[in-house]
Order: sequence, then structure tokens, then C-alpha cells
Amino acid sequence: MLVRFAAAGQEVDFAPAVEPLLGRLLGGGWVSLGDLAAVAELTVADAAAVAGELVAVQAATVRGGMW
Repeated sequence: MLVRFAAAGQEVDFAPAVEPLLGRLLGGGWVSLGDLAAVAELTVADAAAVAGELVAVQAATVRGGMW
């Protein structure tokens, strides 16, 4: 079973464990990688990999720094 994220005319499939992370992104606003990892009970590295896939298909943006 896979979870499909569709945005910006693109579709990306993920493992079901990523679904809470994707749900948090769909909630809007800015969220840290740490928060994404925590909501899905993933490592920060795994959350960063998911974010990287979404950025690669232009379905998400990333900004640095602390706000």
C-alpha cells in the first residue's frame, strides 16, 4: 500500500508511515523538519528525504533559518 501526494500537477508515492507528515504539510504554513519528523515518528533525515522529493517536483518549498 502506498500514499499518493498530488500537488502542482505532480504525483509522488510514499510509504504509509509518511502520511502524518504529508497531512501536516497540507495544513499549510511553515513547519520545521523536526516537527515533520515528530508528527510521523520518523528521523529528521527521513523527513528531509520526503521534503526533498516534494521540492524536486516543485510541490513544496524550503527555507532555512530560525523564525
